[in-house]
Amino acid sequence: MLLGCNKQTGSYIITNQKTLTSLGTQVNSTAEDKDCLDPLNYIPSDPELYPIRTIRINVHFMDNEKKQHNFGPEDGRKYMWSLIKDANDKLTRNFKMNLPVGNNTPNYHPRYQYKITSTGEKGDDGYYHHYDDKLYGFLNKGRDKNNYDKTVIEKYQIGEDSILNIFVMPHHPDSLKTGRYKSTSTGIALGTGLKIAGLAENRKQPWMFSTLLNHEVGHIFGLRHSWTRHDGCDDTPNHPNCWHPDGTAKCPDPVSNNMMDYNNSQMAITPCQLGIVHRSIANENNSVRHVVSPIWCKLDNSNTINVLENTTWAGSLDLSHNVVVKSGKTLTIKCRVSMPPNSHIIIEPGATLHLDGGRLHNDCGKKWYGIKLLTNKKQQAQVMYSQDAIIENVHAQKS
Repeated sequence: MLLGCNKQTGSYIITNQKTLTSLGTQVNSTAEDKDCLDPLNYIPSDPELYPIRTIRINVHFMDNEKKQHNFGPEDGRKYMWSLIKDANDKLTRNFKMNLPVGNNTPNYHPRYQYKITSTGEKGDDGYYHHYDDKLYGFLNKGRDKNNYDKTVIEKYQIGEDSILNIFVMPHHPDSLKTGRYKSTSTGIALGTGLKIAGLAENRKQPWMFSTLLNHEVGHIFGLRHSWTRHDGCDDTPNHPNCWHPDGTAKCPDPVSNNMMDYNNSQMAITPCQLGIVHRSIANENNSVRHVVSPIWCKLDNSNTINVLENTTWAGSLDLSHNVVVKSGKTLTIKCRVSMPPNSHIIIEPGATLHLDGGRLHNDCGKKWYGIKLLTNKKQQAQVMYSQDAIIENVHAQKS
């Protein structure tokens, strides 16, 4: 495994469990099972570790066979294009939290955006119109409510294993005629499908519904309503869930502006909430991961992740760059890290990589080049590992 020209300077490559045992030092594990589940370990505060994730979406317009109750092909496409553009803008802006009053909650860039995605077939632009007298209407109240029914999604979804399907549906006109049923803006998240309603009837400006999209996609990626304090986040305070300040003791100014509350802003996302979203993206067993474009499947040589301070990666990561641990610093890995194809983790002389139960692999069915240990006349690179550390999917080295 010695690739240098003498015993004092050179480099060694760790490619598998055998070479890890040979070239590393085994130590006791300090990792806990909860480390890889804690949303606080997935807060996207470092753009190098969290490049912007693209959520692939398409849009389906449901109508009756006479085409009476929803947008037509041209105006529907223009409307949803504007709505999605504004939803992306609102995510990017991520306002500071209104509550609690005087808070110092950081407002990080969410590091995710939406992109209309087609199947790639000729004439397919990611927008679809379906005319079905039985399935076109949305009902979230009454005996025949169908908001949780997935039949329309199962029948008309396209690319469901890699694209989030959004169904724009009118409230059923028969219910609206009663006068007791209102055409409110509403939605329901169902796996990798999403129903939203109230757009076609109200015909308000698209930006007025963009927070509805963000709210429902938040549910798809694991977020709950935040006013109850049962959402798994300590930075989303309990409050009465007021739509706007109304001058009463119950709803004084300010009210919540969190995306997962019901309010007239819905433009703030807390660090913990973002951690939940990115934990869902990083979860290999979560179906929503597959609607995110896997940019980690290609090595990006335009940048390198340089570890300049003692650093711990306590959440799972999908990287797009080579990693270099600089001399004198320690990188501790506790969870799964997917390395891009043909990449390295380089440990400089005097630096340490600590695999504290971590798993290094490639998530794309390809191979990477392993851990490269550099030595000079004065210092050696070190790798420490616990018994449950795993290295997979590395190119075999020539002897």
